[in-house]
Amino acid sequence: MGLLNDILEHSDLEPAQLLSYIGEYEAVQPYDCMIDTARAVVSFFAEDYEAAEKWILGALGKNPTNHMNHFYYALIAKAQGQYLTAAVECWIAINFATQFGTPPGWDALLKQLNNVLEEIGPKLNQDELQEFIHRRNVLKSPGSFFPAYYLCEKEQWTVFTGSFLYYDARRAYNDYVGFWGQAHMDIFSYTLLQQLKSGGNYNLYAVTPTEIWKAQKTKIATLKQGAQVLAVAATAPNQKISIAAHKGKGMDFTLAAPDIYHYVNLNEPASLTSEQDFIVSKPIQMKGAPGKKRLILTIFMDALSQHYLTDTDYACMPNTREFFGKGTIFKNCYATGEWTHPSVASLNTGLYTTHHHVIYRSSAYQYPPQSKTVGEIFSEGGYFTFLASGSVGTSPYMGGLRGFDRSIQKSCMGFPDSHLISDVLEHMEGFSNANKFISLGLFDVHRVLEDTSDYVPNLTLPQQTSLSFRDSLAKTGEGKKSVWMHHAESYVRKYQAGLKECDRQLKIIFDYITSHYKEDEYLVCFYSDHGTPVLSKEDYLLKTMQTNSVLMLRGGGVPAQVSEEYVNHFDYLPILAKLADVPFDFSGHDCVLPRAFGGPGRDFVYTESIYHGQTYKAAVRTEEFECRFETKGFTGNDGLIDLSQGFTMKVLSMETGEEIRDGELSEDFEAIVFDHIKENIKY
Repeated sequence: MGLLNDILEHSDLEPAQLLSYIGEYEAVQPYDCMIDTARAVVSFFAEDYEAAEKWILGALGKNPTNHMNHFYYALIAKAQGQYLTAAVECWIAINFATQFGTPPGWDALLKQLNNVLEEIGPKLNQDELQEFIHRRNVLKSPGSFFPAYYLCEKEQWTVFTGSFLYYDARRAYNDYVGFWGQAHMDIFSYTLLQQLKSGGNYNLYAVTPTEIWKAQKTKIATLKQGAQVLAVAATAPNQKISIAAHKGKGMDFTLAAPDIYHYVNLNEPASLTSEQDFIVSKPIQMKGAPGKKRLILTIFMDALSQHYLTDTDYACMPNTREFFGKGTIFKNCYATGEWTHPSVASLNTGLYTTHHHVIYRSSAYQYPPQSKTVGEIFSEGGYFTFLASGSVGTSPYMGGLRGFDRSIQKSCMGFPDSHLISDVLEHMEGFSNANKFISLGLFDVHRVLEDTSDYVPNLTLPQQTSLSFRDSLAKTGEGKKSVWMHHAESYVRKYQAGLKECDRQLKIIFDYITSHYKEDEYLVCFYSDHGTPVLSKEDYLLKTMQTNSVLMLRGGGVPAQVSEEYVNHFDYLPILAKLADVPFDFSGHDCVLPRAFGGPGRDFVYTESIYHGQTYKAAVRTEEFECRFETKGFTGNDGLIDLSQGFTMKVLSMETGEEIRDGELSEDFEAIVFDHIKENIKY
């Protein structure tokens, strides 16, 4: 913040002088992420709002969690007459500024923000006002726990359904959130939804299943070719929709309840019409295209440790070993982060935390708009994309829906993995010949780590009945977040029971795939966001048991091998793209195609912990060495790393764990860390 403070203190100088000073500073500190902010402020002073917008967008790309960047963008947008943008940016600034407390001088800044909102509020048209209310409500809702939705005007909790999320008129299809219900129970499902929406209880989000499609609201939808499926939902009770076939007789049908999707298989060209708006999805081609896989399936399991699987020779997951034993298993795959939110963001974007900047669970955190997500990569590559997840890391509020044509969200707080596995099997059966990309997110194994309350742990029935009461009911009493929990034998046994149950359920998927697909027709990728600390007595946040995550693949083009190569878990992205013949330039991403699949591979793997109010920590590993780096200063609320008080660093032997004292080696690792964090340092 030093540069920006200098600029603000000398705002009386001519803009040319200030810009010259910034240029001189940049020559000395070229990676300070506040340089673009300073240029934006100077351009704003000079009333060059076009340049100011360009610079502030650059600043937000480098440091999107800094509340002052959003405040300045609000001022610039207001000056340009972009009132909706200004209003939303004010609320994003409020969100980031207050998520961990309040910053110095907050009262004065809040007054300025409120002044902006009061000034531009009357200038919003009706559509803009509704969009602002929607975005403000989302920002007041926790990003992790979709569909929890806070109605600011009523000061009441509800659930988000029956509307588009982040609607953009420039897109043909947007994410319309419906209620997941069985077709033969529409009335009962709708009755339940009404109770959930009016319940006013925050925790109701956990038992509210949603189904989301890329869709549009219209009175008529026309398909000029057949062999396509549309997902259709009413917007009012007992809504009649007519199908007019281009050849032959059509028919009418009535949807009893709104916001519940039904599927219409149009085997010939036809039009759907209604007297009032209805919801219709992006059309899905039922016949696969030549040269593409019939199925690409990624299976994400929260808190699965490859180190533990290796140590125990897969004793608790024999079905998983048998299936992927005919493919590739990476023994030395490491997570990019130590807990779910930053790590899952890396898996979905192919970016390190220092580049995607998702360090917590607020709805203000978003995947970087300039980087393609996994859903977008495979959707644009010609695949029908589907996400089935209960993970907090793939929240729709935080960008989890980007690129996915269809999504089922069933919160891990209220639904077991078996529900999602059933949904994936149903999807595979229902769209058997389409070119499908499916992302499945599982959580049950992580449940054993939930030890933050006095309540009985939420374990599955097989876990509870297979464990002694002393183990199944045991709690460490620490009340800590899972990433900080210590070793306990009762937790090891819970973890083992969880692995066995998950392995049993995964076998259902494995058997379905091998019985319905030829080996060259599918790709299956199994990965995790991190391991778990309770399996090891080592007292180090980024220890191997916590960060040695899973990466396994099987299918067409996947060699049978157990690879010793060091990879980061998001390296699965270029592997799948290559094997699925999806052309994509990953040069703007941090993931790398491993040598095991014909790529350049990487010289080291990088794991980092960026968390507000804690020291920045990094573990850099090669085949021979492990470097442990830690700052003495604490990370700021905006994720910037404080090096003003120095740092500690040591290099260990990967074979013996002994410290290696080698000045040249230490300098090499120090250079790696500083190059990695250079744009995230607080200068």
